[in-house]
Amino acid sequence: MGLGLKRAELQAIAQTKLEDAIALLRGRRYSNAYYLAGYSVEIGLKACIAKQIAAETIPEKAFITQVFSHRFKDLAGLAGLTAALKKKQDSDTNFGANWAPIAEWSPDSRYESKDPTSAQALVTAIADPTSGVLPWIKTYW
Repeated sequence: MGLGLKRAELQAIAQTKLEDAIALLRGRRYSNAYYLAGYSVEIGLKACIAKQIAAETIPEKAFITQVFSHRFKDLAGLAGLTAALKKKQDSDTNFGANWAPIAEWSPDSRYESKDPTSAQALVTAIADPTSGVLPWIKTYW
């Protein structure tokens, strides 16, 4: 993540990463679709975190260091979404099922070969308009 990105920029990047992942999926570039789709969630959560940072206030160093994490559960916590995430998982079984493969994503997936089923499942889990992870994140960014 580059320094100095504004919340609106992060929002646009998250959406673009998902759109690019969908295009890669359609082009049968499954591994790259999987990898890029995960970044849409990471960047979306970072847009939620950006909303928490007050103007003209320097956050604690530990907080800033944690923002550079790739672990979605940790990023959701930094964004203040831990309780909302649990509530959504408990109240929407489809969302809970969608969160499961996303929680396993990591940047190391760039070194892995993904099959069409795995790539499609991740992209769908992120993009699903009713129980997808990115639409849920958008309600908080």
